[in-house]
Amino acid sequence: MPPGPLSPLASRAGWAYAPCMPETMRAHLFIPCLVEDCQPEIGEAVVSVLEHLGLRPELPRGQSCCGQLAYKTGDLDGARALALRYLEVFHAPGPVVCPSGSCVKMVRTYPTLFAPGTPEHARALGLAGRTFEFCQFVAGELGRVDLGAQLATRACYHGSCQVDRALGITQAPRDLLRAVRGLTLVEAARPDRCCGFGGVFSLQFTGVSQALVEDKTEEILATGADMLVSAEPSCLMNIGGHLARRGSALPTLHVAQVLALGLGKGSGAWR
Repeated sequence: MPPGPLSPLASRAGWAYAPCMPETMRAHLFIPCLVEDCQPEIGEAVVSVLEHLGLRPELPRGQSCCGQLAYKTGDLDGARALALRYLEVFHAPGPVVCPSGSCVKMVRTYPTLFAPGTPEHARALGLAGRTFEFCQFVAGELGRVDLGAQLATRACYHGSCQVDRALGITQAPRDLLRAVRGLTLVEAARPDRCCGFGGVFSLQFTGVSQALVEDKTEEILATGADMLVSAEPSCLMNIGGHLARRGSALPTLHVAQVLALGLGKGSGAWR
């Protein structure tokens, strides 16, 4: 499939499509809709950290929704169509890195959308096996925990349902944050409690979702942290929105943003 036009985020960040880059140096970027449209600074931080680690981030053209919303609302045909598109977009060999656990979980669900023994099923298995959540990729696949970052701050980490439980990635984000010199890592009184977003859940059960984010916000503020950090953009958007509505200026940052700041590659506007 020929590459399509660069996305607005790719154009703004100056990324290029580089199909001739050696496989050992490339990391394909899977940028979720929420990052592309609402939190582009997360994508830029991911690029900064990967470049610091000596990799060449590459943004395959033509990315769109991964199909998670269609899948969770029972539209399996729609999800299958989007999965087929992603199999084409990410056809090149090499790791695929994404700053969202929920979207990574969706890609790892792709094989269930196709009949075993079909070419599509085999391709979906291959893509699922080389698609990684950002923290898992850096700390696990690359084996890099101490990146030399320094940031004097008190950070409250929120472990999302998708990253912590659905993917089982509990230590990688925390280990990366603990390795930042000057950073004190704290967690809310009930760190395993959902923030209330849950994608479609927040639309179907608005009252319950609101109650959950109110409880979560109270517990986060009680830690006295300077910032809220998570590995899941949707949680950051949900909690950050509620913080803003209640008049709190507490910054909400992705783990990648904290690392980029600590490496002197990000904006200090969060202060």
